[in-house]
Amino acid sequence: MHQPRIRGDDGETLVELIVAVAILGIAAVAILAGMQLSVKASDIHRKEATGGAHVRSFAEAIQDYVDTAGYRPCGSAKNDYQAVAALPTGYTASVESVQSWTGTAWAACDSSGTQRLDLKVTSPGNASRRSEETLTVILREPCNKAGDTPCG
Repeated sequence: MHQPRIRGDDGETLVELIVAVAILGIAAVAILAGMQLSVKASDIHRKEATGGAHVRSFAEAIQDYVDTAGYRPCGSAKNDYQAVAALPTGYTASVESVQSWTGTAWAACDSSGTQRLDLKVTSPGNASRRSEETLTVILREPCNKAGDTPCG
């Protein structure tokens, strides 16, 4: 007598197992790549937010410096203003340019009373994970100080 075979007792074939493992491997690689991209983007965004706060603090420090130590002429403005930056380790601050208002446009810095400073704060890290935040500040030479003539 011939006994009928019951389906399902055969198990999985080697080809089916290889296909299942390959699909799981591809899914795992995609998930890990997505997580890695998420971590990198989060790091860059954190540095951008922190750099933005620091460049605003840098501008406020320059304003405080002008209020207490006085307005700086063009020749020393870049170095004097840059020296007031107090940033956390790894962050760098710089005064990229100092220009004067000619009455119609911004030009090379001269002795006029209005200066345009382009500030930059750079976060730590390699080039692909670094953030640079910039801010433009307009400084006007204070008037009505002791001994100055009133502003007209």
